[in-house]
Amino acid sequence: MGKVPKKGRKMFQKRKSSGTVTSFKKLQLSLLNTDIMRKACTGRASNTLLPKKPIELSRFPEYMEMSRKYDVILRTEFQVSSKGESHSTRHASKAANEIKNSYKKLVPFDYNRVVLEPLPGIPDSDYINASYIDVRPNEFTISDFWRMVWEQESYVIVMLTKVFDFIRVMCVQYWPTDLDKPEEYGNLEITLLAEEQLANFFIRTVKIRKADEEREIVQLHYTNWPSHTCPFPSALLEFRRRVQVYMMRYPSTGPVVVHCSDGCGRTGTYLCIEANLELAEEDSCYDVFGYAKKLRASRRGMIETLEHYKFIYDALEEANICGSTWFPVNALSQQLKYKSMKNPVTRMNEYQREYQKICKNSSKLSIGDCAGGHRPENRDKNRDVSIVPPDNFRPYLTSFQSNDNTDYINAVFVDGYTRSKEYIATEWPLQRTSQDFWSLVYDHDCNTVVVLCNPPASSTYPPFWPSEREKKKKYGPVFTVELVSSNHYPNIKTWIFKILKRVVSLTELMAGVKAEPKTTQVFQITCWPLGHKVPTSTNAVVELMNMVERWRQRSAYGPVIVLSTNGKSRVGVYCAACVAIEQVIQHGEVDVFQAVKTVRRHRPQLVENMTEYKYCYDLVLHYVLHYLNSL
Repeated sequence: MGKVPKKGRKMFQKRKSSGTVTSFKKLQLSLLNTDIMRKACTGRASNTLLPKKPIELSRFPEYMEMSRKYDVILRTEFQVSSKGESHSTRHASKAANEIKNSYKKLVPFDYNRVVLEPLPGIPDSDYINASYIDVRPNEFTISDFWRMVWEQESYVIVMLTKVFDFIRVMCVQYWPTDLDKPEEYGNLEITLLAEEQLANFFIRTVKIRKADEEREIVQLHYTNWPSHTCPFPSALLEFRRRVQVYMMRYPSTGPVVVHCSDGCGRTGTYLCIEANLELAEEDSCYDVFGYAKKLRASRRGMIETLEHYKFIYDALEEANICGSTWFPVNALSQQLKYKSMKNPVTRMNEYQREYQKICKNSSKLSIGDCAGGHRPENRDKNRDVSIVPPDNFRPYLTSFQSNDNTDYINAVFVDGYTRSKEYIATEWPLQRTSQDFWSLVYDHDCNTVVVLCNPPASSTYPPFWPSEREKKKKYGPVFTVELVSSNHYPNIKTWIFKILKRVVSLTELMAGVKAEPKTTQVFQITCWPLGHKVPTSTNAVVELMNMVERWRQRSAYGPVIVLSTNGKSRVGVYCAACVAIEQVIQHGEVDVFQAVKTVRRHRPQLVENMTEYKYCYDLVLHYVLHYLNSL
């Protein structure tokens, strides 16, 4: 290639320079494209682009509506709030401390780092990668972490990351695995006293012992927040509520320890939500932009992505709309009376207001979210193509049956109260999907199937398990279902089946794979006729729940398949009532509102009308009145 003459080079350089679009120019173009620049010039949107003061709660819905309409608003806030991280990090940069930093670029500023008491004869032993904002231990700093907890007199630890995310270690496990088996870290003895599992987080009680002094602290570990994503707002707000409970138990102690994997993204997001919720309680306003700037001035990388920043607003909007919805179980009767009273102005009772909020704030699933169910080879496996599971939350079939079969079945995971993906909501199988149903049962170790309908046998609703006369029946080339036993009770029928799988995949045959038989029990309620929105016996539904629980205690806690004719009616009622009743048992609380929101996360059609929503409360009331005291 020939050289460009000097004169030509100057012209080229000049043109290149004049064609450069600065970030400010890009922002101006974005504003012009969204019509905000014109509004800003007239003074009508000057407060919208960059809030000059906290946003009052009464104005917050309007602000959220504007930010959804003009995406550039929150993008501008995020970009501006990320400026100004220029404090010294001299201590973190010392050679002796580099091994203590899991992420070399994410280190504490000198002015607000946590300073440990120096260990005799060990230089720089006062350093830990922790600010009075965040700390995250690694394998070299577990002892330092517990030393910090002890010295700072912290009694609550908030952990926002899994230990493992697939095969990647996100955070070292710094607490013992087994109960009542102490482990020593430096001069501290750490013992795990108790561990409670909920759907999205664990609550652990840990004893720290130093010489003759002991302390009990609590770790709340959120487990459903993968890196670079955002959780469901309602789930994180429930976690935050639990954190508040334990913070109230230790009101005059040291700071709460909060950490994630890198000490920035999720931690900053959580702290910003926490600070704004406290601000709302005290002054009835939010100041996301202001707190984001303060957090970023305290530690590098806080609130790492624009998605995290938007999620803060989403969570605060959820809190603003829904508020506190739980109440103690001993107030149930009084609350139900209150919820039945109509507001003279709106002509709506509290049940209707709650359900209206739920419908308004339910997730919207696009065709792209549910691509698997809309593929040509899968479309005729759906009874209704408007009720299709999202790919991120559907159970994939793994048993090879033939080259014509796919991994798809119209089913979706539903979270319980103590376990995520505790239920699988699905529809009555079609003739061509019966083999897929048994693949679902086998592949996902579903030892319980709850059938909430009893339609007459027809081509529309073909039987999908062997009759007591048949004893055994083959479904597709792979699965054979064999009847083991059956029982018939008033309003409930049960069958125990053994599922036999034949290996037909050449790869599996060559590898010598053996398919072990599996057992499942089918529970069918017979007092819920087609066309009825609620069953004729509430006691039968509650007794069905108890029978299912007793069976799972004897066998295993695999996912429970819950099905109705269309995969939405009745299924949401059963799952939501189970979630709410489990909360009653575990914590003595009633929160049907959040239970229904939980089951609708991945299938918004569940609990499809006001009658079903009200019936969830009826089931909880029946359980409390007739079963709770007998436990």
